[in-house]
Amino acid sequence: MKRLVLAGLAILQTAYPAFSEDANKLEAAAQASLGGPGSAIAQQEIDRLRRLEDSRWPGLDRAIDPAETALGRLKENTGLTLSFDFQALYQRTSHSLTGQDEAASGQVRMIGTWELANRGGENSGSLVFILENRHRLGQPIAPSALPAQIGYQGVTGVTFGDTNTTLSVAYWQQALAGGRAGLAVGRIDPGDYSDILGYVNPRTTFSNYSILFSPVLPIPDPGFGIAGGGYMTDQIYLFGMVSDANGSLTDIEWFPGGAEFYKYAEIGWTPERSKRFLTNVHLGVFHADERTQAGVPKTYGATLSANHTFDNQLMIFGRVGWSNGGGSLAKRAVNAGLLWRPGTYDDLFGLATTVAELTTPGLSNQTTIEAFYRLDLADNLAVTADVQYLKNPGSNTDDPLVFGLRLRVNL
Repeated sequence: MKRLVLAGLAILQTAYPAFSEDANKLEAAAQASLGGPGSAIAQQEIDRLRRLEDSRWPGLDRAIDPAETALGRLKENTGLTLSFDFQALYQRTSHSLTGQDEAASGQVRMIGTWELANRGGENSGSLVFILENRHRLGQPIAPSALPAQIGYQGVTGVTFGDTNTTLSVAYWQQALAGGRAGLAVGRIDPGDYSDILGYVNPRTTFSNYSILFSPVLPIPDPGFGIAGGGYMTDQIYLFGMVSDANGSLTDIEWFPGGAEFYKYAEIGWTPERSKRFLTNVHLGVFHADERTQAGVPKTYGATLSANHTFDNQLMIFGRVGWSNGGGSLAKRAVNAGLLWRPGTYDDLFGLATTVAELTTPGLSNQTTIEAFYRLDLADNLAVTADVQYLKNPGSNTDDPLVFGLRLRVNL
């Protein structure tokens, strides 16, 4: 019964690349979380199931077993699931406009899911939170500041900034209608609920914003909001969200810019609820109010997105998007790519490209190409090598390459 209830909370998410054994992980994560594959509950479930598999470094796995056992007892006794992870990203560009061609930052997180209402029963409810610290690592700038050094319109390292300690999300997630619907209310990350496809996790797959999302979307930082929806049939669902258009990762304020909202809604199809992470087609529409103090005009538009997984080994995905109003990176964009699991432990290869007609007048279409290979050394340790090719990056006459190396450790 609990699994049936959790399945309802999967509403409207496609997820993390699922192949081979990973198909089970992603289906389980979809049953546990209302948000996308990088959201708190989904990431916890994926990491938990990954620890049950063999790895290249079983000695390290065994060394961490006592800590994992203690966290398991905490969940069993109290309903509180705690997990911890550390990510580090180093990037270097081939063509800097300022002479600053390197950037690096780290991110430490404590993720919590506390099942407080109807624990283990129908329509359970949980308090979800992420406490994190983002900091520079040995370089004057973090990867979030690297695009300014190369004139690129976008973000080359999503989530890798220098914002110190913050409570990035804190919300209540509630199952409804016996598992056919769900709701999240509180301080949410709009990126966890906007146009999610099965590869969108900046800590385990791609790094570039324009690859992970469509650059026509004006997604704000975390802020107070509400997200929810449900299945009309076993295959068709509706979903919507409203969040503070002036959200801030560092300042927890109650709508500091007044009643200015970011809204997103979608209708989608999946062959069955458990396959939503693997195969999905949806039409999304969005509207962001004018942000008066920030001087950002209202923006609206739509995206059409899809992903499909073949034989649990290859996922392909694609999007087309359009926006009007000037508040997003691009007026029109198309992106497509693939994820492939070569069959060696949990290793993963990804390749994708995005072509965007930029909002800034006078700039040529900007093309972003990104490829990565993730090497999983142990259940709790992964290293990802990444390269990005940026063609026509705004104010740079050269076409830079950005090389990246990412480390992730989780418990």
